Parts: sequence; structure tokens; C-alpha cells
Amino acid sequence: MLCGRSIPPFTGLFQVFNTVYLGGNQIDAQRVKHLANALLQNTTLTTLYLQYNQINLQGAEYLSNALLHNKTLATLHLQYNQIGPQGISHLGNALLQNTALTTLNLSSNQIADEGAEHLSNALLQNQTLTTLDLRVNQITSRGTQYLANGLLQNKTLLTLHLSWNNIGDQGAEYLSHALLDNKTLLTLGLEGIQLGDQGAEHLANILLRNKTLTTLRLRENQISNRGAEHLGNALIDNKTFTTLHLNYNQIDDEGKRYLKDILKMNSKIKVSL
Repeated sequence: MLCGRSIPPFTGLFQVFNTVYLGGNQIDAQRVKHLANALLQNTTLTTLYLQYNQINLQGAEYLSNALLHNKTLATLHLQYNQIGPQGISHLGNALLQNTALTTLNLSSNQIADEGAEHLSNALLQNQTLTTLDLRVNQITSRGTQYLANGLLQNKTLLTLHLSWNNIGDQGAEYLSHALLDNKTLLTLGLEGIQLGDQGAEHLANILLRNKTLTTLRLRENQISNRGAEHLGNALIDNKTFTTLHLNYNQIDDEGKRYLKDILKMNSKIKVSL
């Protein structure tokens, strides 16, 4: 792996290393253009870190063009850039055809609901992506509805992070409907999304029927004892679920005792309170 702030020419760099770390290097659209040109013919690089740079709409377009042709890059980190919804439209188009990328981190890129819609369209057809990170992206319940529609037909995504977006109970309901049919997703991150007891009840109803999901991250929400009760009751007979994160909610000592006691009937489940 190569990392650091002294960047040799991209073409030679990518021919030598399979992992390259270029985070925090003030890489702008012009430098991304050179990077993307190197990716077009590269057959060595599998992991590329580009977080904390200055990649915007134009830079995302350059990267997308490279992803249409690249056959080896499996992991791409683009968090904390300035891609925005239009930049995501280019990346979404690339995901329609790319058959190599499995992990894409787009957290903190201001993609909003419009960007979520572009990614939803990609999820309908993409058959390679297994991990998608969309934390801190100004996504509301409307954007979550788009993503839920994508999950209805997607057969490969294993992990979806949507934490610290303004999704709320309504967004949780949309996701719950999708998980009635989705048979692939294993981990769902919904931390800090303003989720209350109603949203927890929607998710609990899914846990009664979904036989695939193993991990649910619900830290830093507004779930009280009532929501915790719904979740606990749903997990009594669930044979696949393993991990529930509920730290920093509004569950008091009585609610925590209830949850711990009821989950003694399903001891393989680990809950953090």
C-alpha cells in the first residue's frame, strides 16, 4: 500500500500498488482527470482512498468514465468530498455497467434526495456492489423511499449505512417495506436519523419476518421503552439476527432490564444499550 502526500505520476503508481491512499491531498477535478486516465487501463489497483479531497461534480464525472472501463478496482472511498447530487448521477450511471466495484463510500458528500434517487436506479441493475455508505448526506424520507425501491430488486447489497440523515419514522417505514422482499441485506445502519418508537415498531415488524438481516445499528435516536419493547418482542424467535445497537436512546433502566430479560430467550443476540 502507498500513502502520503508526495504523489508520483498516477499511471506508474497504479501499476505498482494494489492499494493506494490519497486521502487529504487537496486533489481537485484536474488531478482527478489524470487519475481517471490512469484507471482506464489499470489492471492492478483494487483499493483507492480519495477521502477528504476537493472532488466535485466534474471530478466525479472523470471517475465515472474510468469506472465504465476499469475491471479491477473493488473498493473506492470518496467520503468528505464535494460530489453533490449531479456528481452522483455520473457515478450512478457507471454503476449500471461496472462489474468490479464492491465497496463504495460516499458519506458526507451532500448528495441529498436527488442523489439517492440516482443511486436507487443503479441498485436496480447493479449486480456487484455489496457495501454502500451514505452517512451524513442530507437524505430525507423521500430519498430513503427511492433507496428502498432499489432494495426491492437488488440481490447483492449486504451492507447499507444511512446514519445521520434526516430519515425519521417515515423513512424507516419505507425501508421496512423493502426488507419484506429483500433477501440479501445483512447490515443496516440507521444511527442518528431521528427515529422514534413508531419507526422502531416498523423495524420490529420486519424482524418478525425477515430471515436475512443480522445487524441493526440504531444508536443516537429517540427510541424509548415502548420502541425497545417492540424490538425485543420481535427478536425472541428470530434465528438469524445477531447484533442490535441501541446506545444513546431514551430507554431508561426499566426498559433496558426488559430488553435484556426477554432476549435471554434468544441468547445469541448481542444488544448494546
